[in-house]
Amino acid sequence: MGRYNGMVLFLCVGLLMLTPMTTVIAQSNIDKIKNVLVDTTLSSEDSGRKTEYWAVLCAVGEYLNHPEQNRPSMLEAVNLMKTILLQSSNWQEDHIHMLKGEQATGKNLIRELLWLIRKEGRNDYSLVYITTHGFPLKNDAGKVDLWPKDEADGADEALVMYAGFEKWYAIIWDDLLNFFLSLLQSKGVCVIIDSCYAGGFNDDPFLAGGIDDLGFVEQFDVGFSKELAHDNRVVLMSCEEHSVSYGSFFSNFISEGFMGFADLNGNMDGINSAEEAFLYAKPRVEWWTYWYQSPTMLDLFDGEMPITYT
Repeated sequence: MGRYNGMVLFLCVGLLMLTPMTTVIAQSNIDKIKNVLVDTTLSSEDSGRKTEYWAVLCAVGEYLNHPEQNRPSMLEAVNLMKTILLQSSNWQEDHIHMLKGEQATGKNLIRELLWLIRKEGRNDYSLVYITTHGFPLKNDAGKVDLWPKDEADGADEALVMYAGFEKWYAIIWDDLLNFFLSLLQSKGVCVIIDSCYAGGFNDDPFLAGGIDDLGFVEQFDVGFSKELAHDNRVVLMSCEEHSVSYGSFFSNFISEGFMGFADLNGNMDGINSAEEAFLYAKPRVEWWTYWYQSPTMLDLFDGEMPITYT
């Protein structure tokens, strides 16, 4: 239970810091965040049970009052990925939550990530897939790197949620997503980001470098356990940090990989791993986009992370 103490406070800081001049946490904002999160007293399932596979799949694809930004291919891609996962015996319908279109708000994505944190355990595998528009954070003064200051180019990357073209705060930025991912206990976490500038979502888990290095304990009394700081993540990104993505080529080729082509293109052991799916998708995305788009991967998992079985 201790690893969640102060989570609401951290989220308030992050959301408020998106306004550069804001430096004070108001109690009213803390209360609002508590209402959004619904239940801040979280617990994970007993890690002694059999291995289970859990997923949060999110495709925005539709944008409030901005139909010119709509991308129907994103909605098709998320449906395809769910269908293919369920064709493998290790996946169950009630272990996959999906957000699409107007349901794909930042608030709902946070709720689904909290659902995932509640459900998964140390013997499980988790998958988080997000496809939408992406951009580097900027304001009138230039690039924005929210705390913790960790961007070599001075700008965090953000994902546009349903109302993101109407409201400046309707986004999910890389550090916020990384925070929730770092709370997962799963022995393997696969993250798939299909968006422009997706390569900026390659941050190491917060806890991997030592929690005290980020000052969580001193500043927010978070009280995370360092034993959770294991390098267990594979991040598949549709393009490099300063590049754009085209269509849903990356998502669709990753799904093809999970269908069985990844293992045929790999070691043919009957398992379609995250790494094999990436190696299957990357050259095909590059060919179809005339090498304007080059997917990238962060692999912190020891061995290959299983996703589907053939």
